[in-house]
Amino acid sequence: MSVRRVLLIGAGGFGRVHLNELVRLTDAGLLELAAVSDVRLTESAAALIAERGIRHYGDYRDMLAETAADIVVVSTPIPLHAPMSIDALEAGFHVLLEKPPGALLQDVDRIAETVSRTGKLCAVNFFAPSRKAQSLIAHAIASGEIGRVSRFKAIALLQRTAAYYGRTPWAGKLTANGNVVLDGAFHNPAAHLLYSMLKLAETAAAAVGRESQPVSVAAEMYHANPIESDDTTAMRIEMSDGTTLCYYVTLCAREPETQRIRIEGAEGAIEWDYGDQVKIWRYGLGKSYDCAEGGIVERRYRNLIQTLDGVEGGLDVSLASARRFTLVANGAFESAGEIREIPSAFVRLSGAADQPGAYIEGIETALKEAFAEGKLLSEAGLPWAARPEPFDLREYRFFPQRFRMIEA
Repeated sequence: MSVRRVLLIGAGGFGRVHLNELVRLTDAGLLELAAVSDVRLTESAAALIAERGIRHYGDYRDMLAETAADIVVVSTPIPLHAPMSIDALEAGFHVLLEKPPGALLQDVDRIAETVSRTGKLCAVNFFAPSRKAQSLIAHAIASGEIGRVSRFKAIALLQRTAAYYGRTPWAGKLTANGNVVLDGAFHNPAAHLLYSMLKLAETAAAAVGRESQPVSVAAEMYHANPIESDDTTAMRIEMSDGTTLCYYVTLCAREPETQRIRIEGAEGAIEWDYGDQVKIWRYGLGKSYDCAEGGIVERRYRNLIQTLDGVEGGLDVSLASARRFTLVANGAFESAGEIREIPSAFVRLSGAADQPGAYIEGIETALKEAFAEGKLLSEAGLPWAARPEPFDLREYRFFPQRFRMIEA
């Protein structure tokens, strides 16, 4: 089979990861990086592109029009995902889209309509449990090893300093330059965890012959940092098959920990973490499994190429699967209604001395206790927490419906 030619839109930020990986995979013979488009290349990216003889475009539309290729990678600011992906699909390219697929559900649906109309593929670069991990978990659930599954829980204790919020003009913003961004804790640094929990819920339901869709979400969102969006969030998602998904994230932890997901059944539990390590308990006895399968970005490239070549049966992260993330994410903002500021009496500075971030007193303990009990923070008795109103997702199509937007 011929080597697939790839175009990259966006070589800054995480786009630099894509650039480096595309160069490496070109050397490995998996693909060929044919051209790159970026309005402002960093000095190091420009040097790499020049050294490798890769053509550079300032306008991605010129690149799409002039360069023969199979796949376009879109790794740009979130508001540009929909228009750039749609342009690439309509120009006849398959797309690998950086997460999240869009800030707005209606934008993701516009991409989906274009995918359907053009017959092209659109994969999304969400990190998710490896195929090995998903297969192991699906088998454990289908065989009844942990009994009937009732609840999924995910927790991310992270730390982000002022440098994180200063890295780009849209960091921590709800809107930027007239565009909706919604750049918060669960929409960016811990987006993979929320998607992974939704993906495992999808996998678990399929393992026992059911379908499971998000039907409602109750979310409370807070910030301790001086930002518009959230840096600490708790949410509860109700699924159509009766299972419940509980999600907890903070960017204000003093001691970060590995992100993980717990699946609870009537007779046991399963835990998966970001290292693709899986542990299965039954009646208190546990076994551990190493399910790592290599780098996530390379896995997404290989999966898309092998799907195009007919070697694999489908995308690991399809746009339809990723849409669940945006549905829940938009619904979480609608449920919260607004981002509440945590009173200064509960906030300290933490991290680098020259650019510290906010630390919420006792947040690690609070989130771990809420995680253990499946409670929202408002149900756990925190003095600054406010109870949210659940939001129905079943007929939801357009954001915002009731969230109070802040215009930048």
